[in-house]
Amino acid sequence: MPTSGIATLCFFTALMVTAVDVSGQAVGGADGARPVQGDPGISSMLVLEDAAFRVLRDYAEPGATRRLHAHTTATYQVFMLVTGKIRLTVEGQDAVDILPGEVVSLPGGAIHTFTNTGEVTATIVEVFGKVPPR
Repeated sequence: MPTSGIATLCFFTALMVTAVDVSGQAVGGADGARPVQGDPGISSMLVLEDAAFRVLRDYAEPGATRRLHAHTTATYQVFMLVTGKIRLTVEGQDAVDILPGEVVSLPGGAIHTFTNTGEVTATIVEVFGKVPPR
């Protein structure tokens, strides 16, 4: 199984076997998200914080770009597009157009950017792996 498949499988396995307090999860739409400083049209909200991973829900208005950045403490990143259309660029790789339902796995700390190339707000779910506590 490719590394990206392993990361995704590990995430969904962790969700199934972890007792999750659903009262701490973010629900609802973009109205609960906060603007990302310096990136007009991009907002983000924490959905779930766990010892093993963190889940964010991001929103990108049409034409909005999340500037080049990295999640330096992430051991892996799973990027899932729910609505809209985006172009994702990971440093050193060709840009990839992503459609709803598609999932991309990025190595931890990968420098990346994305732009909403569609005509509707893009909804993105991002999962970040954490270094296990010792």
